[in-house]
Amino acid sequence: MAKRQFNKESTFDRLVENALDFLSKAISELDDNPKYSVIHFYAALELFLKARLMAEHWTLVVAKQKEPDLDKFLSGDFQSVSLRDAATRLDKVVRSGLSKQVREAFENVGKHRNRMVHFFHETHTKEEKDIVKQEIVKQQLNAWYFLNRLLTVKWKEVFESCAKQIAEIDAVLRQLHDFLQVVFEDLTPEIEKRKGQDMQFGICPSCQFESQEYEDKTNSISEAKCLVCKITEKRLQIICPECDSLIVFVNEGFARCPSCDKSFEPDDVVNILEPSLDYAAGKQGLDSWDPGDCGSCGSYHTVVYMEENGECFCTHCFEEGELHEQ
Repeated sequence: MAKRQFNKESTFDRLVENALDFLSKAISELDDNPKYSVIHFYAALELFLKARLMAEHWTLVVAKQKEPDLDKFLSGDFQSVSLRDAATRLDKVVRSGLSKQVREAFENVGKHRNRMVHFFHETHTKEEKDIVKQEIVKQQLNAWYFLNRLLTVKWKEVFESCAKQIAEIDAVLRQLHDFLQVVFEDLTPEIEKRKGQDMQFGICPSCQFESQEYEDKTNSISEAKCLVCKITEKRLQIICPECDSLIVFVNEGFARCPSCDKSFEPDDVVNILEPSLDYAAGKQGLDSWDPGDCGSCGSYHTVVYMEENGECFCTHCFEEGELHEQ
């Protein structure tokens, strides 16, 4: 009997199709079956991460305690990697890992999924149902925002073939922000008050309300927080050296220019921020200051100095710390 032949591209496509299908189910079930909405949304997250591992090699999808067996893999007779282990492999093997904020957003969905499976109790009043839906929508919009950035920015080349389907799901998920309209309306007076105190507000990339508060700084890390869905990000603004457009990096040093589509990675950010290293050298009485290595993510020569607050940050993972002599 002939053995099944392995085709990485078709297997990758099936994983993505299943992930998109679970996302569609999660959206359609939110009103009547919130428990299953959470369960199916988490399944979609796992499948997308497995698809990214599949793009590297099929053995990365197999759970670490199991011996990889291609025949069993092709027949579906295997235990697949968990979301947490998938995230570790993306970092350690693929070298295209998840930022701290992304992992937390995904793991929060996983914790909610576990509560739904083991401890979910049906709601009986409209008020109770609305509260449950709002909590689910916040988590799903936050997690999808981070996932969508991975699929369309950091992993754009890997998921290029399904860009249209991803955009269609994104458009549908954005409609969920209606569930949070009442929260935004309650916060509108507070937002207007803060605007009067010179705070900047922009459209939250997660819930789509003009409720993301941030400092309008260039070449320095700042925090952006949405008052509606509570998503918090580390934000870096730089000017594109190619076209002078504003580029916003979120939580890590990967982004594309919205005008010329130039791709930027952590090393590019280091080069753009190089003048701050000269300032740091002078501050320490040194002739030169080389970029440092990051103790958090292990990246090489990605730690630069922030003149404004006298601290350093990693252009890969955006972790911050005190200035130390090189």
